[in-house]
Amino acid sequence: MSSVTLSSNDSIPKVLKAIVDNQTNHALWLNTLSLLEHIGSRKILLTQSNEETSEMILRHATEEARHALFFKKAARTIQPEFRSGYQNSSLVRGTAARIYFAKLDSLVRKNLRSAFPDEKTFTYLAYLYTTTVIEKRAMVVYNAYDEILDASGSPIRLTNLILEEEGHLSEMSAEMFRLDPNASERLSQLEAEEAKIFTRFWRQIGEFSLN
Repeated sequence: MSSVTLSSNDSIPKVLKAIVDNQTNHALWLNTLSLLEHIGSRKILLTQSNEETSEMILRHATEEARHALFFKKAARTIQPEFRSGYQNSSLVRGTAARIYFAKLDSLVRKNLRSAFPDEKTFTYLAYLYTTTVIEKRAMVVYNAYDEILDASGSPIRLTNLILEEEGHLSEMSAEMFRLDPNASERLSQLEAEEAKIFTRFWRQIGEFSLN
């Protein structure tokens, strides 16, 4: 089995190429991306549903749910018989994917708690930071994945999805810098911590893909 080095983003295309080359694993991977988008959509609706719910939040939750559906349907493009839900047997390291999201959410909330005692501001900023850090990571993975899909002649492409994610990032960045005077420094800190969590998660994805 080849070794996976996670000291740079070079490991991301290597692992993704191995996944795409295996039809069964590719369908499971697409379903895993669907799960992560679904968790994001559900988290937004659970934490941001109140009398001040904005158009941005509704659009973001809707697009995350649509992305989850897109990936779920894409799995059937790879394997027409694929009809699974989000059971671990239908995912690439499903437990690790859930833990990655939960740990990042916990990290952000811990960072913000002392700085923003007002519950409304705290909850909103937690949504902004968690989503921003995850989507910045998703952009790295999605862009590498889309290049591999293109090179392999796959009918699946992520062009529109990537554009929507870029739009989310722009909107959320404006809100973070409006509400948090230390947004630049805080975001850098959180991204550095996320990189450690992602490394552990991606190592497990790599081990799965190269077995």
